[in-house]
Amino acid sequence: MTWIVRCPECGTIYKLVPDQLKIAKAWLRCGQCQHAFDSTGLVVAWPETALIDRETAAPVDNAERLVIDELLKQEDRSETVVQTVTAVSAFEEALATFKPQPLSPLRNEATPAASNENGHHQSYAAQPEKNPGQTRGQHSWRIKLGVLVLLLALALQWLWIERRTLAAADPSIARIWQMVCRTWGCNVSSLQVRDGMVIENSSLTPREEGGFLLRWSWRNATSKPLQTPALELTLLSAQDKALLRRVIPVAELGAPASLAPGQTWDGQLQLMPEDDLAPSGYRLLSFYP
Repeated sequence: MTWIVRCPECGTIYKLVPDQLKIAKAWLRCGQCQHAFDSTGLVVAWPETALIDRETAAPVDNAERLVIDELLKQEDRSETVVQTVTAVSAFEEALATFKPQPLSPLRNEATPAASNENGHHQSYAAQPEKNPGQTRGQHSWRIKLGVLVLLLALALQWLWIERRTLAAADPSIARIWQMVCRTWGCNVSSLQVRDGMVIENSSLTPREEGGFLLRWSWRNATSKPLQTPALELTLLSAQDKALLRRVIPVAELGAPASLAPGQTWDGQLQLMPEDDLAPSGYRLLSFYP
C-alpha cells in the first residue's frame, strides 16, 4: 500500500512513504511551489499494483486521471475546515469580550498559618516592605553619627596633646585640668618652650676642699609659665675638647618646678669630679629631657 497526497496550493500529486510521514509529523513542503502544509486528512491510500501499472503503461489516458481525481474528491474535509473556522471564531469572540482586571495584591502564601497549642490556626499578616527613602534616611543618620563621634574623638585628642599650652594660657583652664588629672591620675606640667629659659650668667670656680662650685642665673623670657629645664655641664680642656660631660636633672638643682613669665632664679651646685681634672673652660646648656 502506498500513500499519495496533493499539494493544496498548486495541486501537484506526490507519492509518500509512511515512515517519512511519521518523522515529519504530517507536515510536508511542496517541491513545486515550496508551500508548507499539514497533510492531515489529505493523504490517500493507493494500491501499489495500480501505481506499477500506471508507470509501465505508455500512454496516460484520461480515464485513469479521472479515477485519481474522483478518489481524491471522495475525501470529505469539510468537517475539519468547519471545526477550524469555528474554533477561530470562538477565540476571536472570547478575545473581544476580555476585559483587563487590575492585579490583586499577592498573598504571603510562602509562610503557612501557624497553629497554637490548642490546635487553632493563627494567621500572620505579611510584613510591609521597607521604604527605600526610609532606608536611605537610616544610613544617612548612621553616617552623621559616625562623623560626629570621630570629630569628638579628634577634639579630645587635641585637648590632651595641647593640655600644657591650654593650662599655661589661662589659670582657670589650668585648674580644670588639675581636677581632671586628679580624677584620672594624669599630670599637667608647665609648658616647655625651647630657648624660653635663658641662662643670663654662670661661673665655675674651684673650691679649696676640692671640686668645683657652679653658679648660674636663668630667666623666663616668655609670657607664659615655663617648666624648669635640666642642665648639661661640659668641662673643656685647653684645646677645647670635652674632658667631662654631666647632665644635672631638675631634682638635683633645687629649683622650683616652674618659673612665672619674666621670673629670674639663681642657683648653685657643688661638683666633685672623680678624677683630678684641671679644666680650662666649661659649657653650660639648659634643655628639656
